[in-house]
Amino acid sequence: MPNLLNPKHLKDEIWITSATAVQYFKVSRSTLYRWRKNKQVPYTKVGGVIYFPKIYIQQLMGKKLHTIWLPINPDIK
Repeated sequence: MPNLLNPKHLKDEIWITSATAVQYFKVSRSTLYRWRKNKQVPYTKVGGVIYFPKIYIQQLMGKKLHTIWLPINPDIK
């Protein structure tokens, strides 16, 4: 994951709300809450609204996809 403490990274980061993350990544609000509580994805709170860095959720979703093993055999029809 990118280093959140790197100011250059933060300058160009896209921050999305929980509502946007739910729609974009097709996960439930409780999933986002669990990720936040388990410190799987960083977040910030501004004026009572929680924002997530989009790249972190994309990476987390990518990791989840890689953990699903689907055998692919082109010989099976």
